[in-house]
Amino acid sequence: MPTTNCKIALALSLAVAAVCLAAASGPDNFTTNQGTMTLLNAFTQGWGLPGPLVEVSPGAFAGLARLNGQSSRAFMLTSQGALNTLHLFPGSTQVTPGVVQAVNARLYGDQEAPDADFSLGLNGNIQLYYPNGIAYPPILSVQTVTGLLYGTQSSYNSAGNAFVQMTLSGTMTVLHNFTPQEGIPYGYPILASDGNFYGISGIGNQYGSTSSMVYRMTPKGTLTILATYPDGRPNYPPGSFFETLIQASNGKLYGTASLGGSNRAGAIFELSLDGTYKVLYQYSNWVFGIPTFLMQASDGNLYGAAVALPQSGGVASLFKITTDGKYQTYYVMNNPNIGTCNCWLTQANDGKLYGTSENGGPGGVGAVWTWDLGLPKPLPAVRGTLPSSGAVGASIIVYGHSVLGATGVSFNGVPAQAFRNIGNDYISATVPQGATTGPVTVTTPNGSATSPGSFTVE
Repeated sequence: MPTTNCKIALALSLAVAAVCLAAASGPDNFTTNQGTMTLLNAFTQGWGLPGPLVEVSPGAFAGLARLNGQSSRAFMLTSQGALNTLHLFPGSTQVTPGVVQAVNARLYGDQEAPDADFSLGLNGNIQLYYPNGIAYPPILSVQTVTGLLYGTQSSYNSAGNAFVQMTLSGTMTVLHNFTPQEGIPYGYPILASDGNFYGISGIGNQYGSTSSMVYRMTPKGTLTILATYPDGRPNYPPGSFFETLIQASNGKLYGTASLGGSNRAGAIFELSLDGTYKVLYQYSNWVFGIPTFLMQASDGNLYGAAVALPQSGGVASLFKITTDGKYQTYYVMNNPNIGTCNCWLTQANDGKLYGTSENGGPGGVGAVWTWDLGLPKPLPAVRGTLPSSGAVGASIIVYGHSVLGATGVSFNGVPAQAFRNIGNDYISATVPQGATTGPVTVTTPNGSATSPGSFTVE
């Protein structure tokens, strides 16, 4: 099986069509902790290390927790801190941090020993999918409205590095096998607005890494390296630190290179879809550096986490960086009740950032907390419907983003009488009597959004 480090990381590399290295550098910009940090739940020894959260309904989150040598579990957590087991994995089965919620409302993830992907219903029902005919089950990070999921296999064995497609029922298909020159795909790929996938791979082995790459993968499996950059040190193989790649609302990609930059203490970069690469910010040393997680919040700014190295006198921190590179440390993770990074953040329907610390906290094995920065609540977005046409009474999927808690769906102004949320991205709706061809509008407590195209009533 791939090493855990390879499976839970994201890093970047780029030998480029165009390279720009005008980067901010220097001492960490920090005055005082920003926002209100509140402990939601302290994970105890019986629960394990919490990974990223997924909001499955307003104020309700799902996640995975793992503990070496003991059972991992899937859990549900409310915004008030109530914690319940969704599924207890048998024996010493380990899970990879993070799940994705697909269009069928089930949560998909990956486990080791035995190696398999799984799906979980919100009632705890589990289904395992074994990697028949391929080396390893993929770490899934992309789900689509068509019911296909995508992810990568990662290992130091070149036969085990691949980009994989999986159906909702678990049929796995290798779309591309990575060559040694294309590296080890140790990051979670994303689906960008141009319909292609983007991800991070690294050059190196278990004895150290030298560089990373950002690649583009077409839905048919054609891979192009957009850019390559130095990222790594001896004794730190690819995937030693979690890294992130996202697409922001301006269409550009942003990511963390944990051991990137001229000081090899980490960098945050920007990459356009045509391959223009720019370092936005680089860390001066390991006391402040080693950025791992990155996300964009509703104010348009990027927020993330840097793990630092305690043996170098460092302390983990949460930061904010604008898309033009203005960096500021927003919270130093020295509160014993909050824990320390690895950390993940997600912005919930209520506008707050909900985070997990994988280490420390009152129970010693991580914590879940809210970080209230007074950010605006996320506005809904509607991108389209599947199918794009149908008769009255047909059930369709309205897809977009931040549509949790929908209070209404209308077809060209005619309200649907039957609809239900499927997580943050999808709504199942029945075409109402009297509907005519036109746009579809979704209303949530945070606002309304209308599809850019029309739904055709047949």
